[in-house]
Amino acid sequence: MTRTRKADPAIGPTSYDPTRLDQFQESAADDVRPVGTDETLTLASVLAQQAVLYGMPAVLQYASMCTQCAPVSDGAPWTLNTLEHERSLARSDFRHFRVPNVDTVYSNAWLDLTEGPVTIDLPEFGSRYYTLEFVDAHSNVSNVSARTYPDGPRTIVVTAPGQDGTATALPSDAVVFDVPTLLMWILMRIQVHSGPDDIDTVRALQDSVVITGPAPRPRPWPVLHREDVESSAAAFLTALDTVVAVNGVPVQDLSHVHQFRQLNVGPGTPDVGDLDEVMSRGADIGFTRAMALLDSSRSRLGRRTASGWTRVLDKGAHGHNFVARAVMNFVGLGANAVEENCSYNTYVNSDGNALTGSDGHTYDIEFSEPPPAEAFWSVTLYDAETGWLYEAPGDVFSVRSITSPDGRVSNPSRIVIGHGRPDGHDDARSWLPAPARPFFLVLRMYRPHEDALTERWSPPPVHLADKPSPTTA
Repeated sequence: MTRTRKADPAIGPTSYDPTRLDQFQESAADDVRPVGTDETLTLASVLAQQAVLYGMPAVLQYASMCTQCAPVSDGAPWTLNTLEHERSLARSDFRHFRVPNVDTVYSNAWLDLTEGPVTIDLPEFGSRYYTLEFVDAHSNVSNVSARTYPDGPRTIVVTAPGQDGTATALPSDAVVFDVPTLLMWILMRIQVHSGPDDIDTVRALQDSVVITGPAPRPRPWPVLHREDVESSAAAFLTALDTVVAVNGVPVQDLSHVHQFRQLNVGPGTPDVGDLDEVMSRGADIGFTRAMALLDSSRSRLGRRTASGWTRVLDKGAHGHNFVARAVMNFVGLGANAVEENCSYNTYVNSDGNALTGSDGHTYDIEFSEPPPAEAFWSVTLYDAETGWLYEAPGDVFSVRSITSPDGRVSNPSRIVIGHGRPDGHDDARSWLPAPARPFFLVLRMYRPHEDALTERWSPPPVHLADKPSPTTA
């Protein structure tokens, strides 16, 4: 009888598990290092490029954790398992990550599960949109929100693999929430309604979220910040080595990550700083090339629609699409799952020309029907070169549907975009100020309807208006 290998549709017809076959054995020797300088430079460059494309999300998250949680003096505890609250909506000086929304107030914490589960107590959010986005070390996400838990859990017990979240008595409304890595990032978002007093309500909700975990203690981890890991191959590889040591990697990625041992990344390897001069120089070359690749690919994160917008695909669900995962996190760390936040972006108008506020250009977007969102939606403007919010007059960074405290929603039907408010346009709520340089737009739909998720609905085009905007505000 002829034996055939069953195809795995996710990988291909020739996939197999080598650990089940007698022919596969691990080598006890180190991998081959080329003799010649040119060949060694090539190898180190290729490996460094792969390490950047694979490890970018983990390294950027580690750098963010250092900025928030690292001790101010040697030997002091790290401030993990502690929520840090933004008390206002993001503004032009927001630098925690690129492309922030200006619809919800952020809180974030880094959970340390190395010594056991962590408990999170939640308030009652009512009809207000909220989510606790749990991001693992490799940027895979899951949410605790009204979408995933309609009845609203009041207590969450967060457990890592091998931990028992039911070891102690739990309240009847507690939820055991399993996560894959020992270090987890929580990014909490709470909607701000219209009205000047609502921010006080949101701040009270933030303060009502309580994390209980092991007491902080010193850690032997290197302290590296975003500017370090985005400018230095050695800093990047050191951060990646630390992340791999603490969190491990998904079993499907083991063979891919194993090759980085030649760069001293992986358990039992020497420090990255101990690389010889040729390998270090090759790593610098590969790092520079990979960073240039990511920067040039920022506008490639999705599928172009007929109206010129690009739908951002598979946020928080990357599989083995390492380049897409790296670009997405390089552009905007912590992107949530599309079921929570379906988004589109565009760098161009309906004619395919770059959006810019120079030369008095003015644009408009006409909505024949509101974007299909269960919660609310917004259009936000960002600087095309940096991904930061433009320092707009009056801190007007977006136009969005307005939710009043009693839950009523109003939707603008037209958005006007330009460096100055056009003559005759009196509705300040639908004018989006633009810089006198290139910019891009992001449309977000919070808790999108099926029409958005299946692309039966797509955004209307961004038209170049006939008349330029004559004045600045």
